[in-house]
Amino acid sequence: MAWLETRTTQYEKLGFDNSEFFPVQPRLVGATYPISNTPGLGIEVNEDLIKVQSFKFWEAPHLKRRDGSVTNW
Repeated sequence: MAWLETRTTQYEKLGFDNSEFFPVQPRLVGATYPISNTPGLGIEVNEDLIKVQSFKFWEAPHLKRRDGSVTNW
């Protein structure tokens, strides 16, 4: 048995949850991803759409302690 943490919301289209960038992809059904019977990873990429997107750098916020040192989540 293996575990995979994933985040899905119906309001955000980020990363692999973006159906426009990845029209064919594994979909979460309940609490599991069904195993595909197609060859490969079961992912298709809309390369034409990705090429016209501008790059937006994003970095997770850095949490800091009162003394200014960086801490983890």
